Amino acid sequence: MRKTAVVLTAIVLAFICGFAAGSLKKRPPLSFHDVIVSNPFELSSLITPKDKLIKALAVELKTPENAYRFVQERITNDAADPAIPAGEILATGKASCLGKAILLCALYRAMGIPASSVRVVAGEVDIPGSIIDHAWLEMEYKGRCIQQDASNVLGTFTFDQFKDTSYTQVFIRDEEFVFNDKQFAIVSQLNKMRGMGHPPIQ
Repeated sequence: MRKTAVVLTAIVLAFICGFAAGSLKKRPPLSFHDVIVSNPFELSSLITPKDKLIKALAVELKTPENAYRFVQERITNDAADPAIPAGEILATGKASCLGKAILLCALYRAMGIPASSVRVVAGEVDIPGSIIDHAWLEMEYKGRCIQQDASNVLGTFTFDQFKDTSYTQVFIRDEEFVFNDKQFAIVSQLNKMRGMGHPPIQ
């Protein structure tokens, strides 16, 4: 009886090891070069203020306040949508929070707001039972700094509801990087600890 159990155990182990070895042959282990790397300047290239559709809409909307409402109300929020150029977002009529921030930034830039005064910010938000990636906008407008979120993911907010860094203080767990059509920057941990804000974007 004992011999039979030992033999059966050996057969089962041999089968499992053989199956595992076969599986490894089918799927080679990941290498260093299999890591997906995103070029930060590809993100910057998605903000396209010179796109014909973006320029035409910016002229039609006239003001940043109207642009904000347009993105908030007319672009459907779809978390599964990949980040694509602003003009394509406008054509599809839907976008993730990142896509909405990209489109809004492109419209502001097309309206003449300088690159040094507007940027997309990406980071993490704590929600009940989870942490999610999120994107929003920061802008210096009429002599004041405001933070904006037109995605409707965390709520429905007005154009200038969040002054200075009040949005990040209420909602944001971690800020990771900022960008616009001219530059990309990692948010420094030192800046976070000192409460000094983000690296300047020129």
